[in-house]
Amino acid sequence: MTAVERFDRAMHDSPTELTPPALLPARLARACAVALGVDGAALSLHVGALQTPIGSSDATTAHAERLQFTLGDGPCLRAHDDGATIAFDPDDLERNWPALWAAISTDTPYRAVLSVPLPPPLGPLVVLDLYVREPSALTRLDPGPVREVARCTTEELALTVTGPDFPDDGSGWLDGPDARRRAQVWQAMGLVGVEYDLDGPDAIAVMQAAALASGRVVDDVAEDIVGGRLAPGDLWEDRVAGDEAG
Repeated sequence: MTAVERFDRAMHDSPTELTPPALLPARLARACAVALGVDGAALSLHVGALQTPIGSSDATTAHAERLQFTLGDGPCLRAHDDGATIAFDPDDLERNWPALWAAISTDTPYRAVLSVPLPPPLGPLVVLDLYVREPSALTRLDPGPVREVARCTTEELALTVTGPDFPDDGSGWLDGPDARRRAQVWQAMGLVGVEYDLDGPDAIAVMQAAALASGRVVDDVAEDIVGGRLAPGDLWEDRVAGDEAG
């Protein structure tokens, strides 16, 4: 059975709870993982400074994306910026992003990642991350099947694009649970920006610093801000406390 055939079978056999249109990216991520024999897969959308997870194969992989976003850099951002598929083994991860490597190797079982910008018309705005527990599994991935599965993923997503204002065109990608959770970051970004008189990227940087200082991910910090459990003005105190503890 080819990778494309495994992809099609996995899409056909998707759990019923993943059938709503908003969960199409999650179904696709799961199918990518099955088709290519990797341990986890995730799709993320990159528009300007905004990185939004639109679907993942499982909760652990979703957390790995949140760690990348909290550290402010990582494989998916590098692949988006370069517009090229890039493989990262443990040495690459530790050399490029020691803090991210420490977090991923502690909080997840993953030890290597292949980041793949989808082909046009969606790439490099949408990036597919493929995670493996054993670094050797990365070297066994055949580039041909990876390209074919990325193409299938692009075709499935492109079918949902209904208007010219991508991605806010009714595709529903931003209605999934991971994307809705990340949307709270953009809400909190506005509140933090007003509090400290910062633009969007700098406001996110303040939240990232506060998250790192408290051993959390940015999505958790944003959820507390939007929910009224954390005042934006308290973020600086959290960051200072974290710096002093370090």
